Amino acid sequence: MIRQPTGRPSRILTTVAVCLALAFGACRPAGKTYRSFSDYPGFEEYYGGRCLEEVPPPVGEDRALLLRYRPRLILPEGGRYPIDFYRDYLPHTVLRRYPGKSVVTEKVTPEVLNANRDNKGVYLDFLFDRYREAGLDRRVGEEEKGIPLTARKPVVYGRSYREPVSFPVEGGISRAFSLTFLKYNAVFSVSGLPAGLPKRYDLLLRMAGFSPEEWHDLDNFVVIHVVLDEEKRPMAVILSQHNSHRTYLVGDQVPLPPDGRISIDVALRSNEVYPASDSPDPVRHRAIRGNRHLKYLLSGEDPPFLSADDVTQGRKAGGKEIPYEMIFLSPCDPFYTARILLGEPRPLFGRYVGRDGPPGADYYAIPALLPLGNLLKFGYLRDGDPEDIRVVEEAVDEEKRTIDVGRITEHGGKRLFGDWTGGTPRAGANPHGE
Repeated sequence: MIRQPTGRPSRILTTVAVCLALAFGACRPAGKTYRSFSDYPGFEEYYGGRCLEEVPPPVGEDRALLLRYRPRLILPEGGRYPIDFYRDYLPHTVLRRYPGKSVVTEKVTPEVLNANRDNKGVYLDFLFDRYREAGLDRRVGEEEKGIPLTARKPVVYGRSYREPVSFPVEGGISRAFSLTFLKYNAVFSVSGLPAGLPKRYDLLLRMAGFSPEEWHDLDNFVVIHVVLDEEKRPMAVILSQHNSHRTYLVGDQVPLPPDGRISIDVALRSNEVYPASDSPDPVRHRAIRGNRHLKYLLSGEDPPFLSADDVTQGRKAGGKEIPYEMIFLSPCDPFYTARILLGEPRPLFGRYVGRDGPPGADYYAIPALLPLGNLLKFGYLRDGDPEDIRVVEEAVDEEKRTIDVGRITEHGGKRLFGDWTGGTPRAGANPHGE
């Protein structure tokens, strides 16, 4: 959450704060009505009609797979614990009108949220001070200051998708594989800027009255996808990282333990997720705010105007694996589908900063990267790989601020399929050569 200045900052500090804010999130002019990321062109067509009838939560095999392959979460020292959206967050919000901020209701129930899920005339306002006073702002290493974990265990939300994903095979044709995507959402009360933000920028933000630790309310876009092959074995993971996603091949880039539960490190402040590290020291990860900076992400070259690093701590560096409870909601639940802002709109000096959200957790990738097969292939880019860097350079037009999503998706799909299968198999071959 952006903390507004209590005094009048100098012109220089104000200018720097605006530059920082614009650098770390997309922006658009403020106005009498807001448009969130859920209004991005293409979402209406993609999601339209999906919830005209009631859809039950995952059951049977889907639930069994979600439980079997649930990832292990490694939190850093000082990192916030994941929360339950309905138990911990919603009771500490009020529903306000937009604009004007007048209170519609002080007690927001699931029924109230559901009734207003698409109402652009209201938004949820998180009462963080009350939340903290209730002992819910729990952090690793400071457990004695909050409600014990035995009383309120962290939760992760699980759902699954089954989709055919096409890959190229010999002869210039494609073959579709029926893949299962196990999606895990961890929810945090707030999201901060990367912990590796240069100290001079961190200091300037604080002097201007902003909190880098509490950049915006509610982080419900922390997403881990475990992708299963046709034999229901993990073949890849897709991790959300600052409005972007990276794909990692299981067994090559991410080890698969005997119990099937892949370990994931959670970044300090930003809550972004990365493959677990065995380093005895904290690990820094280049962070980007959008796919236009993919070259920098892969190579470290041509950094954006302002850049920062996420910081994670693996087990050997002092990170802590946390126990959590799985929760299964209907795919049509407002937690996933709401277009109302589940946090206060964030205008800054006449402009909205970031995704103007968050809306429901379904709105976490642009429509061009859905269905999930596209996200899987687009995200398969490897650090330092000359071919990947060349394709990204050709696909991104900085002057026009455009990205050839199809080009990167096609390239990533070919490379992923080749690495997964060990080559380009015949059309009827088993991807594991069995």
